[in-house]
Amino acid sequence: MVGITKGGKKLFRAEMASGFIKKTVGLMGRRRLRSNEAMLFSFPFEHQWSFWMFGMKFSLDLLFLDRNRKIVHIERSAKPLSFSPKTWKTIKSPKKFKYAIEINAGEAENKRIKVGYVLTFTSRS
Repeated sequence: MVGITKGGKKLFRAEMASGFIKKTVGLMGRRRLRSNEAMLFSFPFEHQWSFWMFGMKFSLDLLFLDRNRKIVHIERSAKPLSFSPKTWKTIKSPKKFKYAIEINAGEAENKRIKVGYVLTFTSRS
């Protein structure tokens, strides 16, 4: 587990999506996250990596962070995919990023998280 904080204030307790399979599966099939839970994705370098909402049962906010852990984009209320082709799209930040954090839809607003904030990650067991 990884603690995610801003200015010493605890925001989330995150599960690390490490390895190809864990990154591919992500939160797929889960019924929910608690308001203080998240999934953290770390990539080998900054790029415009793609996300999709296949197999999701709830909407998410996605925080995209650069190598300095500064938020460069927030995708709000990403909806799960359905059988309608209109929902079949990938989610990309308009800016390159190294980290992504998936949280419940609305949590970025509830916790007043904004583009430009720098987050800190702390290892936890």
